Amino acid sequence: MIAFYKVDKSAETKFASLLDTDDYHFEFFSSIQSITDHRMTPSVVIAPEPFVHEFAPYAIPVVTLSIDIRDIRDKVARLRNKGKHFSRVVLCASAKERDWLQKEHELEPGGIDCPCQFVTNEFLSLQASEEPAIYLTPVWDAQSLRVRPPSGEWQVVEPSLATLTRALQQALSLEAYQRERRREKLLLEAVVDSLHDAVIAVDRQSRIILVNEQAKMLLGLSGDVLGRPITDYIPHSDMLRVLKTGRQELGDVATVMDRSIVINRIPVIVKDQVVGAVSNFKEITDIQKMEMSVRKKLHDSGLEARYRLENIIGISETIRETKQQAALFAKSNATVLITGESGTGKELFAQGIHLESGRALGPFLAVNCAALPESLLESELFGYEEGAFTGAKKGGKPGLFELAHGGTLFLDEIGEMPLRIQVHLLRVLQERRVRRVGGERIIPIDVRIIVATNRDLEREIAKGHFRSDLYYRINMLNLEVPALRERLDDIPALLESMIQEMNEQHEQKIVTLESAIYPLLQEHHWPGNVRELRNVVERMVLLSRDGKIHAKDVALLFQGKKKSWKAEYENGEAGMTNTDDESPEAARIRRALEKAKHNRTLAAKTLGMDRTTLWRKMKQYRIE
Repeated sequence: MIAFYKVDKSAETKFASLLDTDDYHFEFFSSIQSITDHRMTPSVVIAPEPFVHEFAPYAIPVVTLSIDIRDIRDKVARLRNKGKHFSRVVLCASAKERDWLQKEHELEPGGIDCPCQFVTNEFLSLQASEEPAIYLTPVWDAQSLRVRPPSGEWQVVEPSLATLTRALQQALSLEAYQRERRREKLLLEAVVDSLHDAVIAVDRQSRIILVNEQAKMLLGLSGDVLGRPITDYIPHSDMLRVLKTGRQELGDVATVMDRSIVINRIPVIVKDQVVGAVSNFKEITDIQKMEMSVRKKLHDSGLEARYRLENIIGISETIRETKQQAALFAKSNATVLITGESGTGKELFAQGIHLESGRALGPFLAVNCAALPESLLESELFGYEEGAFTGAKKGGKPGLFELAHGGTLFLDEIGEMPLRIQVHLLRVLQERRVRRVGGERIIPIDVRIIVATNRDLEREIAKGHFRSDLYYRINMLNLEVPALRERLDDIPALLESMIQEMNEQHEQKIVTLESAIYPLLQEHHWPGNVRELRNVVERMVLLSRDGKIHAKDVALLFQGKKKSWKAEYENGEAGMTNTDDESPEAARIRRALEKAKHNRTLAAKTLGMDRTTLWRKMKQYRIE
């Protein structure tokens, strides 16, 4: 909106004619109060020069309306045409207008065909002269003059149409500029409000010129604070120091309204002069949440917790007690040692503990300590810096401890971890800090550790394969997952769940199972535990032809077995002797290899493990 302030009626009519279009909205006002009370704030104001000072307290641009020397010359010419006789002209105007008109007259000699005198309307009297004179004043000053001329009356000078047009053109250009500035300001405010950080900016006089909603919330600001000194809200604001020194301050930690925040203060420098300062800050808790999210997304292995404790299938007393104990352990941040035979589902319990804990929103990362060579395991766990070794990724790589910050790290088969890595792991567990391979920087971490093993760690300590200090560090809470032979009552429920899952994976669907299958499966000793059961079930599904699993189909899997699997296993155990230092697992592997006539593939299936794991364990136990 364009506002016209205290212009005379003739000028109002001319301005209205010039703006006879729907492109612009304009209003005429006679007082400051009428402008401030108006529902719209004007983009620009056109006001006669004597009234411009009234807008000093307001942030509204003003175009000054003033007569020029040509308006005076035209007025003089019209008076002569009317028969007025005078040999000089006296113009009475405000101080600023008088000065400009006098300069115009000096720069345009001959513009008025007689001597011209310029005075201000503060004069209390005008001296008479022998030379006849005509006394002129701008139309907006006529009502305010307190003196009468020595002869005649004041003759008013009105601005010409050309003068009004020039003022209006300036106003329109300024209005377009203001409109663009408003658009940029709204865009800037939208950008600043969309930031996660709180932002506040001040000018050279420490007045607030920009603030977003996050800053208002964190600082407890309310209402319109723009233009107010920042010291009204923060009496000893550090922004004053930045304005004085011109030096940036990064990473400052402070407490504001019982909130811990990290603050950056940056001076705004234009042509080597400090013209303002900007501060952005964020709650430390927000930074921690974002860090956890970023760490979780950076890890692209897809290992994340998906199974809750209630997803673990089983109705037997042993499995119910184990789940209850796991739920109790989840309430603590202490390290958990999960023990049990291979294939019992130790990782499922680790995921369930994570999802029941206060770290459920954090990352869950898992690594099999037996699956990686020593050097690779070290770099995976602790990360490495650029150039740490041949083939190191440019820029380095964060380790699993860093990526699991705020969450849980699951170390499976920790009994297979090399002694050198055990030393580093113990240090990390004690200090809660990690240093990358080839690096010097110490990185603090907040990670809960869950470890699992199918070995007897106390026996491994006696053999010198596992550190006793690490064992006592990780064995704070012990969870023993029962073997499948200890919960045979769970086989029907496990079987139905596995078949339902495999029905979704395979084209052929299993609709029914003969009831005779359950007792047959419950007779087996299941050395491979649930993993072995899954392999058997998948073979039964693949062998089915009519959507039904028959007892005879299962019997085919046991063909040639005169005894039950359980009896065969137990008799095998009784009939074989172990050396004094041979573990039960090594003896079990020896028996499986002998029964399979040293066919590693068949022995691995019997043991419920893959062929690579069997080969590694044979090497470990020195089984030829």
